[in-house]
Amino acid sequence: MISNLIFVISVSFHHLLSKKKQTILVITGVAVGSMVMILTFALTQGIIDEIQNKIIEVSPLISIKGEKVHGKERLLLKSSPNSSEHFYISSRIIPDEKKEIKPYTKVISILDAIKEIDAVAPFVQTQGVLRYRTLYRPVVVKGIIAQRERKIAKLETNIVKGNLEELNYTKDGIILGSVLAKKLKCGYHNLVQLTGENGEIYNLKVVGIFSSGFTATDENLCYVNISLAQRINDFANNVVSGIGIHTVSLEVVNQVSPVIENLTGYKAQTWEEANENLITLFKRNNNITIFFVIFVFIVAGFGIANVLITIVLQKQKDIAIMKSMGVSNNSIKLIFLSDGMILGIIGAVIGMIAGYLLTNFIASLPFSYGESAVIRSEHIAMTQTVKSYIIVAVFSILISAISSYIPARRAAKLKPVEILRA
Repeated sequence: MISNLIFVISVSFHHLLSKKKQTILVITGVAVGSMVMILTFALTQGIIDEIQNKIIEVSPLISIKGEKVHGKERLLLKSSPNSSEHFYISSRIIPDEKKEIKPYTKVISILDAIKEIDAVAPFVQTQGVLRYRTLYRPVVVKGIIAQRERKIAKLETNIVKGNLEELNYTKDGIILGSVLAKKLKCGYHNLVQLTGENGEIYNLKVVGIFSSGFTATDENLCYVNISLAQRINDFANNVVSGIGIHTVSLEVVNQVSPVIENLTGYKAQTWEEANENLITLFKRNNNITIFFVIFVFIVAGFGIANVLITIVLQKQKDIAIMKSMGVSNNSIKLIFLSDGMILGIIGAVIGMIAGYLLTNFIASLPFSYGESAVIRSEHIAMTQTVKSYIIVAVFSILISAISSYIPARRAAKLKPVEILRA
């Protein structure tokens, strides 16, 4: 068994070495395919990871926004008392019902009792128009309690000018997104005017500028004190429009969400549910990219098949002699299968090493997606996983085996008598 295996491998290497140029070209093709696939896996996974990390940084892991799990019942139609048929049609959907949480302190006390939750922050969200000198921008205004909000998201670390603490002691303070501040040509400690949904104008002082890396967030969102947002929204002191929640780990988010709904009666939304469309879009694009990269491997597979068919045609006499000496058809088939497998394995190993080095090099380069991109970063996001290397190795070996099967079967079917007579 071992001697037969040594014989098969030695003959395989002899075949490949006799066609050095073609062997090198095929190995290069497999290596390029492996390298491109490693880079594609690293880039696509890196983009998804960066998006998810930034979402987690700037938003609560779970949020409730004043929508009841079971809404108030509303009578739509009722049968007449004199009718022979009795019916009662109702609805729990009330379009003009104001979504609010009250008293929010009671809901917070319920949430604080859940051991998987380590931070809770109420907020009031509204819309308005921000003005600085002659420039206007529509904005989303989020009223927060600074001490609580810092435990929910990384707003404090994302502030590039000023600080979150300043919002605490500045009643008329406002924190702007970096893109919003740039478009308004507004800076730190400048005075701006906010026109709320109620039509009133509020004179505010810029006490901070933050940069989350999400262009949509940095362009449209600003933070104020929760008491100011309540005034703009005509809310009482015990009313908020939502509560942000942070759990002890990401793993428990989906477990805690239904518990929150049962205990509070308000609908809970996880960070994945809130950003499902964005994440799905990028995942779909990544799958399409990987699908096209697979064709690089298929082209490399044709190269392997081409080399092996050439070897079979040129080594017919050698095959006839080996068969006449007692070498079995299975051994002949195994020799040519080994040729393909050797090409695939060597190419995959070289490609994976090159892919690893190139991925690290690209990740280290300074790069900007530009301010119009969905996310902004100083580097190209690359994430390498053991799973991606296993997939590339298995796929390259599989393509090599499939590509070498037909030439190997053809070699095994050759009849030595006919070859020697010819």
